[in-house]
Amino acid sequence: MSHRMSDPARGLARGLTRGLRAESGVISLFVAVLFVAFLLIAGVVIDSAELRGQRRALSDLARQAARAAVQEVDVNVYRLTGTVRLDTGAAVAAARAVVARSGLDADVDITGDRASVSLSRPVGVRVLGLGSGHVQIGASAEARAIWGVSAGR
Repeated sequence: MSHRMSDPARGLARGLTRGLRAESGVISLFVAVLFVAFLLIAGVVIDSAELRGQRRALSDLARQAARAAVQEVDVNVYRLTGTVRLDTGAAVAAARAVVARSGLDADVDITGDRASVSLSRPVGVRVLGLGSGHVQIGASAEARAIWGVSAGR
């Protein structure tokens, strides 16, 4: 007894295999598109995590510089008038000295008993380095000098 297929069964089998071969190109295209989409999403995640970390570090540096600036209280003015005022030259120098250790430059503004520091720096994006491959990030911080003991503030 032979296991030959009848003509209608043979035609159906040929039709099914021909259909599967025609669909294999569509599946390859689908996988390629999914792979590219996955790479783009991974690139965005990696670069955004890097930028977030660099922005946090820059913000910490700005806060440190602002705190260093408010350490420079003009003691003579305080002794004569009782008001807290920063020594502008010393406060600017102190803030810039903190920032200079990181190789950056800072914009420092001193007004009365307050110091504000602004920083910026370029950060390279590794995965999605389209265009220049760098993004400029910035941070700023403000601090206020308080002389003596404050009541629960």
